[in-house]
Amino acid sequence: MFAVAKLVAMRIRILVTGFGKFPGARRNPTALLIHELRKHRARLSRLGIALELDVLPVVYREVPIKLRRLEETLKPDALLHFGLAARSKLFKIETRALNRSSLLHCDASGRRAPHRVIVPGAPHIAKSTFPGRQIEAALRRAKLHGQLSIDAGDYVCNQSLMASLAQSKARAIGFIHVPRIAPSTRRNDALRKGRPSLRDLIQVALIAILITARKIRQDRAIDFAKGSTEVSFSTRKHYDFVMKPAEGPALDLAPFMA
Repeated sequence: MFAVAKLVAMRIRILVTGFGKFPGARRNPTALLIHELRKHRARLSRLGIALELDVLPVVYREVPIKLRRLEETLKPDALLHFGLAARSKLFKIETRALNRSSLLHCDASGRRAPHRVIVPGAPHIAKSTFPGRQIEAALRRAKLHGQLSIDAGDYVCNQSLMASLAQSKARAIGFIHVPRIAPSTRRNDALRKGRPSLRDLIQVALIAILITARKIRQDRAIDFAKGSTEVSFSTRKHYDFVMKPAEGPALDLAPFMA
């Protein structure tokens, strides 16, 4: 049982990325999110989560290169991308990426995608590997407006998800599109304007991080069980605890949001 507990308790490295500005969005809330998440690193570390943060440029030619460097340097267990969907009113949990980019839209450098196919030789559709359904359920319990999506667009957001799914060895990879946030950080004021607040955005990110970390611990327990020839009753009880689904009451984010 000690071996299982040690395996499951191993530190989980999660890379969370946002994006910088691009045509039509002089201010990107996901860049602000990355700045705010730095304040939660210490608390997440006490939960066994090593949080890595980066802001990606909205530049077709640079994103795959930067993601590859981050992968080689950090070797993350999970990759969570956040990007702006300016026309959306909901948090969109992307369940897949398409292996194609639009040749019509310019990026932050003023250039269009160099090729329509993002990853030559890869399938047309790549499914996200993070626990999207569990994240969506947790957002609903927290009274945050999120939904599963099958369309990550045809811009740099979709490119980053496709590139990560194709080249990263991380156990969990996903993307969450966020709407424009209201200027106020007070949730009630923001909701009156029909937009979420920065506080809401931070809560969404923390929920995604915590649910993803739990999923990775579950996967580690499964891997250990598959490789074990003998599993004692006490060890199985530990598996049962680890494998409980992320259902029930909303996650307690009060310590983070104080």
